[in-house]
Amino acid sequence: MKPEDIKNVVVIGTGMMGPGIAYSLASVGRDVIIWGRSTQSIEKGVKACREIVRTLVAEQIVPEAAGAEAVARITGSTDLEHAVCEADLITESIVEDVEVKRQLFVRIENLCPSHTLLTSNTSGLPATQIASRLQKPDRFAVTHFWNPPHLMPLVDVVKGEKTSQETIDTLIALLKEAGKKPVAVLKDTPGQLGNRLFHALIREAIYIVQQGIASVEDVDTAISNGFGRRTPAYGALEHQDVVGLDMVYAIQSYMCEALCNETKPAEFFKALVKSEKLGAKTGKGFYDWTKRDVNQVIERRDKFLLELLKAEKKIIIN
Repeated sequence: MKPEDIKNVVVIGTGMMGPGIAYSLASVGRDVIIWGRSTQSIEKGVKACREIVRTLVAEQIVPEAAGAEAVARITGSTDLEHAVCEADLITESIVEDVEVKRQLFVRIENLCPSHTLLTSNTSGLPATQIASRLQKPDRFAVTHFWNPPHLMPLVDVVKGEKTSQETIDTLIALLKEAGKKPVAVLKDTPGQLGNRLFHALIREAIYIVQQGIASVEDVDTAISNGFGRRTPAYGALEHQDVVGLDMVYAIQSYMCEALCNETKPAEFFKALVKSEKLGAKTGKGFYDWTKRDVNQVIERRDKFLLELLKAEKKIIIN
């Protein structure tokens, strides 16, 4: 299958990720059905798609006509059999439970055409395990969109043990058409690519706080205003080449020994969870959220991502 053969897409799930994924694919001419269990969830998902378009149009990232066309291509359904019977691509974004996902894909495989590509938006569950009961696991892969999917370019495309290279190539080509920056994960490893790198950083950040080296606030300041400020312009390994690998090797020779190498979450982190300090949803975590507004933080994040998209658009045009 070629990316141009994918005309009908079904997105399973109307929560945090589904609408953004639906918009991303509808924006490049695909007809998208969002499937949900109830009429209320479908209405919520389609409304979220409209809100996404409204924001992108208001920020002058997407022309109004193009936004309207994308929204017109998105419909909702609670009838799974009807939704998937003509699908060329089905992507799932539901609860992070491997057994629930396995059961869903077995059901879908019995309803959809034999050529349909099947993907999961899991942020870390193994592709091979999710596809383990499929009759044709060669057409299954993970496509992990980063949150929020309509603003973040990265998509991890994970190859399971039996995923065909044609499946990977088709998905990557489609995602590039949708303006994404897909990366091929050639070994089905925990954390895929993006999350594996991110959690290595999180582990070190928590370890630094636990060891009393720096405060939570200063760790985040160092990340945001140090190497984090450069990463949109060039990658970590690219930076090493620019600096010179002899210098980097010399630094690594003494620094690696000091880095956290625990294979389990830090005791400091464990204590927070045990005491039900779970972050914004409980009022306290690394930060005291009784004195902070989580909606303002998300708004600040999205505003920055929108400005970055606009800046990148200007660079392409010029």
